[in-house]
Amino acid sequence: MTSMLIRSGAAIVLAGLAVLAPTVAHADAGVHAGAGVRADAGVQETRVFTGFAYENSPKEAKREAEKRARQNALISGFLNEQCVLLYANSSRLAPGYYAGDAAINCTR
Repeated sequence: MTSMLIRSGAAIVLAGLAVLAPTVAHADAGVHAGAGVRADAGVQETRVFTGFAYENSPKEAKREAEKRARQNALISGFLNEQCVLLYANSSRLAPGYYAGDAAINCTR
């Protein structure tokens, strides 16, 4: 149980850092823009979506978690082609019962 909490905490921290990285890159682009050049001309929107699932096998739990993350991205207007899988993990909760979590990074 403790290792699952540690893994979940680490995954949340990594997802948070992934969300902040594009913000820093966008802020840097505005600083270096010269006179007469729009700083936001090349700015893209980047978001991280997560999904969780409880299934009977580790592969099934990972697959369902990724599917739910992609569904969240679709609801927000991102296409599957705009998204990249960051991670997919599974952990055993009980015999024949697994938890899965996944995160995807989408840019448009």
